[in-house]
Amino acid sequence: MAAYNSALTIGEAIESVRCQTRSDWELVVVDDGSHDGTTDVAEAFGDPRVRVVRTAGNRGPGAARNRGIALAQAPLVCTLDSDDLWLPRYLDTMARTLDSNPAAALACTDAWVLDQTTGRVRKKSAMAFLDPPDPLPDDAETFLAELLRRNFIYNSVAARRESLLAVDGYDERLWIGEDWELWLRLAAAGHRFVRVPQLLAVYRQRADSLMTSHPERLIEAKCEVYRVVAEEWEASPELRDLALRLRRASTLRSQRRAAAGTLLGPLLALRKKLRDSRLWHREPPPEVAELLLTVAGMQHA
Repeated sequence: MAAYNSALTIGEAIESVRCQTRSDWELVVVDDGSHDGTTDVAEAFGDPRVRVVRTAGNRGPGAARNRGIALAQAPLVCTLDSDDLWLPRYLDTMARTLDSNPAAALACTDAWVLDQTTGRVRKKSAMAFLDPPDPLPDDAETFLAELLRRNFIYNSVAARRESLLAVDGYDERLWIGEDWELWLRLAAAGHRFVRVPQLLAVYRQRADSLMTSHPERLIEAKCEVYRVVAEEWEASPELRDLALRLRRASTLRSQRRAAAGTLLGPLLALRKKLRDSRLWHREPPPEVAELLLTVAGMQHA
């Protein structure tokens, strides 16, 4: 768990790990130079399975996760953002999935989307808008090309630690899209992925999140991943050409979106408001509601 200024959310994130149906886990929390009491919240649990490590300065999520992977002792490594949650069966389901697929290096899942401000839960999952292929392509080249077109792997994964180390972990230069670039390198190295067709996590959507408040930075980060693949990878000419074409297309799409936003801003905002009213559950699904009550109750116990 990489954390930076997460004092308001990390307690519930840690509680969701402590609520797992499996108890044989170790949680490595890497505080990436926080100055808001994040470490104090994490250390207050007093759970010997929760190990808190502080780093000097804010080096970014990739560096923090690499530190956690280096310190981890188990053969399976799972990632959880410090403002998100796992449903209680996450670890058990992901571990059993990898046990049943010894050729796979990584198991992925999907997540419910929780609006932090309203408490509503979205009807569509976190990855639904990216149209994940079902099933995942067996052919390595096809899978890699599909993943390059869009990142349909939710960031909370379970992976074999040796596979992550074999490709040198996260690219620490990337502060956005670092997970996607790692999935791409794993796929390019021939590692197989397996998908769990369940929603085993909760993604917390915040008004101040990068995805909500700075969409232009997400486009820039996406283009940077394409640049890395096209210019730095020892990849086939076909893959590098695809990355370049996708980079150009993303840049053009961003320019068109910016122009449309300037001209049609109020109309688009109204359309979004009307559409959003149909996207959310009136009440959180029972398993999500139970998890939220549990982690909140244990936090205030």
